[in-house]
Amino acid sequence: MNINENTRVIDLKVSDLITILKESTPIPAAPVQTSEDDDEIGGYEVAEKTTGYARQTIYQLKSKGKIPYIAMPSGGVRFSRKEILKWLMSHKKLTYEEITAKADDFVFKRRARRK
Repeated sequence: MNINENTRVIDLKVSDLITILKESTPIPAAPVQTSEDDDEIGGYEVAEKTTGYARQTIYQLKSKGKIPYIAMPSGGVRFSRKEILKWLMSHKKLTYEEITAKADDFVFKRRARRK
């Protein structure tokens, strides 16, 4: 079927519609791979998005010096996504298996030093 601007939609078959959709839909671009070296630096929005905390909580953590931030020479504040993630991971609680493995390793090293 010859499809042009005067063709009525009601006259099209399903196969014609599928062909039109395939031809008019752009091929989606491949997702961008981010490496570990990529870092996002920004204002309070970056800290909020990374931690999930409310802005008021970020203000409090920043004023107490508990969250890593970058003090700008002009007086502004910036946050590094990578540094915030490191800070969050520093508060990670160990599992029972991890504690047991550390204890066993400590005892083993201690016995090895005494010999």
